[in-house]
Amino acid sequence: MDKETEILSRLAANHLYLAQFEPLRAIVVALRARNPDLALAVLQTIVAHSGRFENILWSQSCPSPALLTYLSTLELLQFDNASSVWSFDPETLRLRAEFLLLVQNLIDRVSESMRKNFDLESIEKEKEKEGLSESESFEERAEFLGKSEDTGKDLRDASGELDSCVRILDRVLELGVNRLKPHSVVVGAADTDGGSENEAAGVVSIEEGELMCLRSVVWENRDVFDALCWNIQSQVRGWEGYDSSGLAITLRRDENAGEMSKEDLKVLGLIQRSVQLAHLDAMKECMKDGDVDGVVSRIHFLHLDYGVEETEYR
Repeated sequence: MDKETEILSRLAANHLYLAQFEPLRAIVVALRARNPDLALAVLQTIVAHSGRFENILWSQSCPSPALLTYLSTLELLQFDNASSVWSFDPETLRLRAEFLLLVQNLIDRVSESMRKNFDLESIEKEKEKEGLSESESFEERAEFLGKSEDTGKDLRDASGELDSCVRILDRVLELGVNRLKPHSVVVGAADTDGGSENEAAGVVSIEEGELMCLRSVVWENRDVFDALCWNIQSQVRGWEGYDSSGLAITLRRDENAGEMSKEDLKVLGLIQRSVQLAHLDAMKECMKDGDVDGVVSRIHFLHLDYGVEETEYR
């Protein structure tokens, strides 16, 4: 390695650990002109690790590993052999990186809602302190405290639901991380050893009941959930179903789509189904309340091929 290439490599590492993507991108472009294989390896390493490296100082311009991964993927796709270390094509690589970014966006949004609830609860407590005066009667004080307690309980309950959502979304994020690892899918029996094989293969298992909590945040984040479901649909397109032998790998029509475990396919499908059911449940409530506009506003987000039986749409 010549002196200039070595300097560029060190600069790339510095910008990476300072989460400065644009300077990092400029260095990679310069590095590509001198040593294309090294520039390719830098980007592939970032994406393969989903941007998760120790001691990175995340910045406002690049605040998360998911964004770093997605931006690096876009830059990586400028190379002819971008997905050479993966078993799928560049478009599938882009979709998997995009999946990571969308889930991280949801986590950030729900976490922000939790923070606002916490701030509101703090404000309510301050109001409670300020609202009680010695001149008030016992009945007035009891009524005021009762209202404050009810408000605080509602805020805590809402925060508890949001916390459950974040926990589930974190697991969905781990699913995305695993799916970006090269050669991460292990072919084997789907239902053996009580899940030990899933652990060995890095499989993230999520049941439909666990995804129920997401229904409370679907409408507020409908645009991101819709994009996420479309991303999933693009990823699973071409997969015909499960092998009758019980292997953890499904049959596929598209040879460039890479491998996908049975558990991955199940979880991705459940996410789509949960989002659809959330919209349907909300539409039913709107119909009960006579809210026609509420029903109409949700029609745009209904899709017949997202895991819900057609009869459930009627």
